[in-house]
Amino acid sequence: MLEVKNVHKAFHGTEVLKGVDIEVGKGDVVVILGPSGSGKTTLLRCMNFLEKADKGTLVLDGMSVDLAKAQKREIREARLHTGFVFQNYNLFLNKTALENVTEGLVAGRKIPKKQADEIGKKALDKVGLSDRYDYYPQQLSGGQQQRVGIARAVAANPKVIFFDEPTSALDPELIGDVLTVMKKLAEEGTTMVIVTHEMSFAKEVADWVYFMDGGTVVEKGTPQEVLTCPKEERTRQFLRRVLREIDYYI
Repeated sequence: MLEVKNVHKAFHGTEVLKGVDIEVGKGDVVVILGPSGSGKTTLLRCMNFLEKADKGTLVLDGMSVDLAKAQKREIREARLHTGFVFQNYNLFLNKTALENVTEGLVAGRKIPKKQADEIGKKALDKVGLSDRYDYYPQQLSGGQQQRVGIARAVAANPKVIFFDEPTSALDPELIGDVLTVMKKLAEEGTTMVIVTHEMSFAKEVADWVYFMDGGTVVEKGTPQEVLTCPKEERTRQFLRRVLREIDYYI
């Protein structure tokens, strides 16, 4: 349903992505793991045209787009079928939770406001915020703000939702609420590509795991294959370090 092939990206002469390939089937939950600087977020942003790749191809539900040469029309068409949940929420501070969800529906998709409000309320209900329609971001916890961000992505009824480390800016006590919402989406068959450091979540929810390092995919497979019985030494090193840090903080 979604495939990116041979993605390259450099910043100021430093190559961040070195020919990355990712495949995502309909209803799949694909988790991308890796150390800081491995290119995970850059890949996700290139897949949604938030960054312009230097080279590569995106195929989305039969539509093929050159990531380096995509025209505005192609980018708009691709984005109509995708949602993006940001690390730091990216909400409009002067708009309520409901308005944050409906803004893109009304302005970007030309959906009438009354209909957009109905869609927005259903999306907020889905993420457990049925009592927060009229709250502004500053009146919400970080976890609630992130759930508004998820509702905004869900409301557009996309073919795939990209999540860029959705829990990394949250206090530990708030992470569970966001992960619970994401698990529910997975159970409903939502196609998702998730950059995260939440190892237990990846093991429980992912259909496929990609481990990246140095701008390349080092290893890919099922959670059992990559997280329990990795083939590559670099993957094993990463897992040992991450699990040691988890044990330390627990």
